[in-house]
Amino acid sequence: MTRIDPPEWATQPDLGVDEVTVAEFAAIRRHRDKMFEVVHREIETYLGNPKLVFDGDEEDFPHRSRLTGAYYIARESYSAHRDPAWFQISVMCHCLEPPKAGVDRDDDYLGLEVWLKCVPGRWSSFRIYRNTDSSSI
Repeated sequence: MTRIDPPEWATQPDLGVDEVTVAEFAAIRRHRDKMFEVVHREIETYLGNPKLVFDGDEEDFPHRSRLTGAYYIARESYSAHRDPAWFQISVMCHCLEPPKAGVDRDDDYLGLEVWLKCVPGRWSSFRIYRNTDSSSI
């Protein structure tokens, strides 16, 4: 899988921040590359799981043959939890499918919402939190 910038036709990425201070948000953002490495590994793990992604002649969703191998970040949201302090982060990724008949561009196919947990001061500790949610888009 390859992360790309959002295509021109896509809605620009959305950002949600809830109960996170400006200083906390800035600290998280300084480690955004590490965060996206964890997200990327999770997407590859999810899409490599034959129990979650179908192959062969089946018409089930999602189907491996419908994926181009590219995705982009469509939304990020950050929520703070207190006592003890930690951050819940959601990164919504849109996986693309090849152009349909009569269309000259790839299109959104599969949404994967990756949930992360991060503890302040341990910025390299981004880890998967909960299950990754999938949706048809």
